[in-house]
Amino acid sequence: MNKPVILVVEDEPLQRRLIRQNLEKEGFAVFEASTGKEALEAVRAYPVDLAVVDYRLEKEKGTDVIREMLKENPLLTTIVVTAFANIENAVEAMRRGAYDYIVKPIDFAAFRLAIDRALERQNLRREVSSLRSSLEEKFSPKNLVLASPRMEEVARLIGKAAKSDATVLISGETGTGKDLVARSIHYSSFRKNGPYLAVNIPALPETLIESELFGAEKGAYTGAHERKIGKFEAASGGTLLLDEIGDLPLLLQVKLLRVLQDGEFFRLGSSKPLRADVRVIAATNRDLERLVREERFRPDLYYRLNVITIVVPPLRERKEDIPPLIDFFIRKFAARERKKINGITREALEEMERYPFPGNVRELENIIERAAVLGEGGFLTLDDLPVFLREKREEDVAAEELPLTERVKRLEVREIRRALLEADGVKSRAARALGISERMLSYKIKVYGLAG
Repeated sequence: MNKPVILVVEDEPLQRRLIRQNLEKEGFAVFEASTGKEALEAVRAYPVDLAVVDYRLEKEKGTDVIREMLKENPLLTTIVVTAFANIENAVEAMRRGAYDYIVKPIDFAAFRLAIDRALERQNLRREVSSLRSSLEEKFSPKNLVLASPRMEEVARLIGKAAKSDATVLISGETGTGKDLVARSIHYSSFRKNGPYLAVNIPALPETLIESELFGAEKGAYTGAHERKIGKFEAASGGTLLLDEIGDLPLLLQVKLLRVLQDGEFFRLGSSKPLRADVRVIAATNRDLERLVREERFRPDLYYRLNVITIVVPPLRERKEDIPPLIDFFIRKFAARERKKINGITREALEEMERYPFPGNVRELENIIERAAVLGEGGFLTLDDLPVFLREKREEDVAAEELPLTERVKRLEVREIRRALLEADGVKSRAARALGISERMLSYKIKVYGLAG
């Protein structure tokens, strides 16, 4: 493991040598500088982890040196050394970029503790920077797995949206990858160093959606024992994904519209306005235009959200993407399971290409994950795939010989089961997805014997 590199910036030779000797005894690699110019040259030339800077150098202030060093290396961590009478100056230096300060004469036991804390912080910042870089690479539009013209258009729109700060509306069926599109926009935009947060609106009780989005003061509602920071406040400087925006209650649609128009919101239980520096991306699997016509979604909010529209097509409408997606997931899960899986047989691939994938890419990923876990050979075969894939094909062949009424019944049963599954059994949500009333859904569940 490489030694941490520390730069000592001190104009008094005796003090500089004393600090260096103590640090080298602790196993650190140490470089010296007596002026700001020498300090900048050292930061450019060496992988400096930590700089120890005297507050008052002969001809310049240590705070000015720190500012210039941070311009060269924003991840650099600095500690200020100051005389006892200048603690106020050291605090000011911390406001201008220094992490900590040490008082002269130096207590080297306390100095070592300060250095350990500073290096721990430095490692954390580098890990965060590395993670952010890997996320930027992972969610870059150029790394989307695609082969179809329709997904190439999606990738093009992601690149366009990333250059803007306008709101984006992403529509598509469940499992098509709307969150992936939102993340790709965020990590390609100028907000990429800010937070990326997501709110799944249907997963929240209606009474808690407002506090989740805008926050709440202590005592604002029963159980609010302390102040709650909402997602708009927490996502400041970054991006907020409002997933399944079509399920947002009408009353909260008004409040969301105010945030998008004026950039202001209020915590629940507070009359003090807060500002929101947040880029909003909304996603939905529902037809918002139809909801507007039915007066279940505000038209002014719809137009405010629908500045840039990205439609993610279902997998059944872009069959060209199935082979590269299968290859991607095989490599992903083979690495995780520590198996050598070279690909998929032609017979198994043809079966996958015939399947309509009602669960879209998410279902495809689950099928390949299961096959990678259970498969034993170097290639995934038809036997490694779920039995229902073959049964589904046999069922479709047999259904061609049935009367029309029976085929319609089978289609209804299949779609009702799918809607209930995606709605976690909640009839009201399943009915909305199917475009029928909850009463009609309950009737069909009873007639078709689907209860339970």
